Amino acid sequence: MGNNDRQLDITLYEYGPSRSKQARWTLDELGLEYTSIGDLSILHSEELKKVNPMGKVPAVVINGEPLFEAAAICTYLADLVPEKGLVAPSGTRERALHLQWVSFALTEMEAYVWSNARNTFVLPEKERVKALFKQNNQAYIHAAKVLNKVLEDKEYLVGDRFSVTDILVGFVLNWGNGMGLLDNTPNLQKYLERLKARPHCSL
Repeated sequence: MGNNDRQLDITLYEYGPSRSKQARWTLDELGLEYTSIGDLSILHSEELKKVNPMGKVPAVVINGEPLFEAAAICTYLADLVPEKGLVAPSGTRERALHLQWVSFALTEMEAYVWSNARNTFVLPEKERVKALFKQNNQAYIHAAKVLNKVLEDKEYLVGDRFSVTDILVGFVLNWGNGMGLLDNTPNLQKYLERLKARPHCSL
């Protein structure tokens, strides 16, 4: 069912340089109107915990129904507006590839840069484990080289056209790039340039 067939009442809980950027970018690409709640005070608040029990962003309420986790939010939003073509229909090979690359980015890449972040500024200093950085970086770089090879002869990850897959994976790559982990990956650098050239890009 497309956006033209139903009225969508969307509230986005977001804040700063977080995964919220993925949800905002998806909403803007789809041309959907939404209410943004983005004050720092919302994090871990009782209001937010009613939407996401962890009290984290991004989270959305769509027609009264809560949803959290960026990959779920972005994929569901793209499903709601199929005419935009931001995600392939369920049951297709392209949909499986979307799930494949998003899962790859989350498990083989984002987990490691998030661990670095936790042990740099999130956790109290006495709880930080700096010894993890080397192995985290090595694991991320190994996965980045895989994606660099994949993008050797194509512009986007699924169907060779921009999709919500690129929004989700692009965020993870940009995060690592900011940490200096994408050296010697020219295809990923060109890929990020393509993404950042899009009018609604929030990287």
